[in-house]
Amino acid sequence: MTERQIRIAVFGAGGHGKVVVDAIEHHPSMLLACVVDDDPQSVGGLVLGHPVVGGRDALLSARAEVDGVIIAIGNNRTRLKVGGWLAGQGFPLSTLVHPSATVAPSATLGAGTQVMPGAVVNADARIGDNVIVNSGAIVEHDCTVGDGAHVAPRAVLCGGASVGDATLIGAGAVVLPGVKIGRGLLIKAGNIVSKDMVSAE
Repeated sequence: MTERQIRIAVFGAGGHGKVVVDAIEHHPSMLLACVVDDDPQSVGGLVLGHPVVGGRDALLSARAEVDGVIIAIGNNRTRLKVGGWLAGQGFPLSTLVHPSATVAPSATLGAGTQVMPGAVVNADARIGDNVIVNSGAIVEHDCTVGDGAHVAPRAVLCGGASVGDATLIGAGAVVLPGVKIGRGLLIKAGNIVSKDMVSAE
């Protein structure tokens, strides 16, 4: 007997929405229920062939057909705000791990976190809620990543590094072992961070 697939609503119809929809289509235990977006211009469009059925009202109307929601929005602050609204409405956030990603059994992933194609989350890493570990990114052993952060494609967090809430580690950036990055910061693409950063420089 086949286990029932989890019906997922995707909130966000932009570029990251495409990646999330693609990951759901490749996930054996997930089924795409609907795609919604706050932007009225997105409504009626398609995301990889799936119609954008509306905004928040459409999601509320589809509540009975939805088991969980994944927020497919790249902007950290917006993703966290939408997460707060969903929590207030009683929608659970679903965690998504692409089948080609590697997550160590001892690692922990928070609600709504997305680990995208080819990404690696290694032993005893702790990832918060609503985090994006994007394509090919590496979160090494004993790292900590705060809620709503984004580790962009090919970025690397070396062992024991920590990243605060809502911080963006840009594409290809490297955070060296044990370095602490504060909350709400931007590490530019390709940068190598060798010392702690608690505020923007």
